[in-house]
Amino acid sequence: MLIEFSVTNFRSIRETQTLAMSASKYYKEKLQTNSFDSGLPGLPRLLRSAVIYGPNASGKSTLVMALSFMKKMVVTSAKESQEGEKIDVMPFRLDRSTREKESDFEIFFVEDGVRYQYGFSVQRERVLREWMIAYPKGRPQRWFEREYDPNTGQDNYDFGELFLGGRRRDDWKLNTRGNALFFSTAILLNNEQLKPAFHWFQQRLRVLAPHTTLGPSYTTGICEDEETRKKVVDFLNTADLGIADIIFEKQKLNLDEFPADFPLVIKEEFKKNLEGKEYTEIKFIHKSNEPGDFVAFDQNDESDGTLNLFAFAGPWLDVIENNLVLVVDELDTSLHPLLVHHLIRLLHHDGNIKAQVIFTTHDTTILGQHIMRRDQVWFMEKTSDHSTTLYPFSDFNVREKEPWEKAYLHGRYGAIPFLRTVMLHGNE
Repeated sequence: MLIEFSVTNFRSIRETQTLAMSASKYYKEKLQTNSFDSGLPGLPRLLRSAVIYGPNASGKSTLVMALSFMKKMVVTSAKESQEGEKIDVMPFRLDRSTREKESDFEIFFVEDGVRYQYGFSVQRERVLREWMIAYPKGRPQRWFEREYDPNTGQDNYDFGELFLGGRRRDDWKLNTRGNALFFSTAILLNNEQLKPAFHWFQQRLRVLAPHTTLGPSYTTGICEDEETRKKVVDFLNTADLGIADIIFEKQKLNLDEFPADFPLVIKEEFKKNLEGKEYTEIKFIHKSNEPGDFVAFDQNDESDGTLNLFAFAGPWLDVIENNLVLVVDELDTSLHPLLVHHLIRLLHHDGNIKAQVIFTTHDTTILGQHIMRRDQVWFMEKTSDHSTTLYPFSDFNVREKEPWEKAYLHGRYGAIPFLRTVMLHGNE
């Protein structure tokens, strides 16, 4: 479960920007459907979803990229980078004072009933700071802190009394490279205490980075299990697609399917590397107008909306059934707005779900339909210094029965495109 994420000095983000997933105690509407009890004493209810609005180039994708970067550093920095390699981080570059400063990332989350606070500061050359605090039984335990000393060129570590490991701590320290995280290195060297927190990053947090296109392969793969296939069919039919079943036929790639005038060099490459390899052909079974009669539709016969929803079905069911945290940039680019509304309502419907979905969109009809609570809606825009600012809808005094969508499109909440009038004909 995600509680809060903060990022500073990363790409278009200059000052610290924070996305919070805790439900406000001041709003009672949709509290039971749109949020859930974390189960931890002292922690407020957490929101099941959050939507972020803003014009193009406002920084929405940057926030998604920041979460993706943090996950990648945790999961891969110890095993995939080499000594001396640069860290792929980009600070805010439109100000001299920030170009050489570190980028900061901090996150609060819950895994296996324990709340964690973890963060790090990095530059291109190395990790400068890193820290983790755990809250077993609601009480804070400082597990470790790491800070780079430029005078000695060494990392200084401070371990809390309840951080286990004994003498193995020295091994974890010595094996932590300057461009890698101690957290990642300790996991690589079999630290048991950190495994639940690492599992949250590796398995629980799923980020679909900007320009990611979902293909059907994941959903196709899980449909090999008959029970899961039925769940996928049921999921598609919650959108009233009229699909009775899905069948999968194994086919082999065949050179004979190429046109006779196809370039010889491509044919030779195909014959060498691909001919004879299997692929799966998907057929959607629909009921015909005659009782007991069914018709098989090839993929080419189905609408883009059906195919996109099928591709999304596997990941979505995975999120719901395993209580994952899914972050998606521009959810509405691959799905029709009504399907997006449908997915969010499904997420909000089940009181037992503790999954969370965070997405950016340009679809303002979500505001018009009042699918979300005010604390689930966020806005992003550029300030006068061209840096990104993130702020919640709950910052505004909203009149009772105020039409959210209309007010947003009229600029009441900001975060809309500013379109300059272009004079094409002299002074007209």
